Amino acid sequence: MYYDANINTNLEKTNLFYWQRICSDFYYNYTKNKQTRIMKKTILTLLCVLAIVAGASAQDDDNLGLAFENEKSGVSLYGGFDLTSAYVWRGNLLVKGANFQPYIEFDAGPFAIGAWDCTDFNGDFKEVDLYTSITAGQVKFTFTDYYSPEGPDAPKYGNYKKDETAHTFELSVDWASEFGLDASMNVLLYGADKKYWLEDDDPDEATKNAYGTYFELGYTATVKDVEFRTFVGSVFNQSTWYGDGTGTHKGFNVVNLGVKASKEIKITEHFSLPVYACVGYNPQANDIAAFAGFTLSF
Repeated sequence: MYYDANINTNLEKTNLFYWQRICSDFYYNYTKNKQTRIMKKTILTLLCVLAIVAGASAQDDDNLGLAFENEKSGVSLYGGFDLTSAYVWRGNLLVKGANFQPYIEFDAGPFAIGAWDCTDFNGDFKEVDLYTSITAGQVKFTFTDYYSPEGPDAPKYGNYKKDETAHTFELSVDWASEFGLDASMNVLLYGADKKYWLEDDDPDEATKNAYGTYFELGYTATVKDVEFRTFVGSVFNQSTWYGDGTGTHKGFNVVNLGVKASKEIKITEHFSLPVYACVGYNPQANDIAAFAGFTLSF
């Protein structure tokens, strides 16, 4: 989904300026109270999004906005962001409140390189992921560098030392069929996925990579313009990245069951807003989580 960011008429400029002025006034009048500030930051973000939507909805032509695409060469550049009520990753609830997830990707034929980020509104969580992929038919191979520092003393971004880094490398293989079935296999290769559960019994072994392996199977079907994807995810070995986070469960374990519903809400003739909601259950942790959000792409 793309929208046109160009403003062509004085009326359109006035509408966009009106919403930008609301955002600006709101920002400079918030209080010092932390909880109030968090709430107002969330509302500020929503108002700014509304300003973007208002500007986009006022356009008369259906172009690619800020995105770039060359059909002959197969080269494209696009980005956007998600605003969600929580961040759930493979059955793990990582952020309990609203969070902002911007992304950008450059494609050249079957090759792609991109970046994805997640930041909550109180500054307690940050994740920055870089990835590159190659697609061959219905199969895609992806290499990802996850970076998620924890606390003020966490290793800096440039620290890739084996026993210190907050980076984790992953190799993924994804397959998608023409009839709605999809599958993915993901293996953590290096970094912060260690055998931490062995720290007391075998400190040397605890510093070795756990090679956490996650497999997910999904099926997508559309019912009355709403796309439903049901999924089940499992791990094959011990890892603190999945399940209840202890890494003490051996062998095969189901850690992610759920369904996600997605739909594009038509705002104008040339602009639609993708929205989604998801509910998932983590059997190993005996925990359930639900979230909703929307996507804006440029």
